[in-house]
This record gives sequence, C-alpha cells and structure tokens, in this order.
Amino acid sequence: MSRSRRAQTGQVNMKLGRLALAASMAFILSACGVIKDSVDILPKEQTNEETAANTDAIRIEVVVESDGESIVDLEVDIKGRKNSEQVKHATTKTPYKEEFTVPKDVFLPLEATHVTAGIADDASWVSCTVRYDGEVVATHKARGDGAKAVCDKKFQWGPG
Repeated sequence: MSRSRRAQTGQVNMKLGRLALAASMAFILSACGVIKDSVDILPKEQTNEETAANTDAIRIEVVVESDGESIVDLEVDIKGRKNSEQVKHATTKTPYKEEFTVPKDVFLPLEATHVTAGIADDASWVSCTVRYDGEVVATHKARGDGAKAVCDKKFQWGPG
C-alpha cells in the first residue's frame, strides 16, 4: 500500500472514530434526559412551607422552657387581623406548650406574636420559642435574677 493510501485510510479512521465518539456522547446525554424526566415524575415530600400554603390556617406553636419546675408572668399575645388570642398566667409549670391557629381568610391574617416569660426563683434560665407552621420564627433565652425571655415576631411591609 502506498504512503498516500495509508494517510487517507488513517484520516478516514480518525473521522469514523470522531463520529463514533459523537454518537456515543449523544446517546449518553439523551439517557440523562430520560432519567431526569423520570425523577421529575416521582412524588416529592412537601416542605413545611408547601404544607402551610395548602392549609386554611397558620399554625402557631409556643414553647416556654426552664431548668426550674415553673415559670412566672407568662404572657402570650397572638394578634390576628380578624382573630386574636391572649393567654396570661401568674405561674405555670414547665415546659409550657400551646398551639394556636389563625385562619388565612384575609390578606396578611397574622399581624404579630408576642411571648414573655419570667424566671422562677428555683431556676437559672428561661427560654421561649415560636414556630409558624413548624418553622422557628423567634427564640430567646434569658439567665439571672428577674430574667425574662421575650419572643416577638411582627409582620410589616417593606424591609425590617
């Protein structure tokens, strides 16, 4: 075989190799699209935000804890545009847990949540946590004589 004939054969082989490589890459990449489409069809677990968006009320959970047996001067104030609730206890056992619901039947149904709790004589700390539909929106821990845990969450337009 002549030298020019071998060069032509080599060039043809290189072109065929490149074509085979391009075809195999196209095949592999198209399979990735099929897998992605299949994954998109599978059911997904809902997040807390998606679950909250699918319900007719905002679920508010208030938790007050302490290393003592009780807390003092507990105040919980849930301010809804249409429905508000308030809880006051001079003394209550720990942990204090209560759930409130605010219907989503108006624009911006929840204006604010305010929780305060004082430390009892037998305790070294007191804390409060507020959750909206399972998501923590406010938390505070206070220590020392006369300490108060304060959890506030206010809704307002604009930054802040």
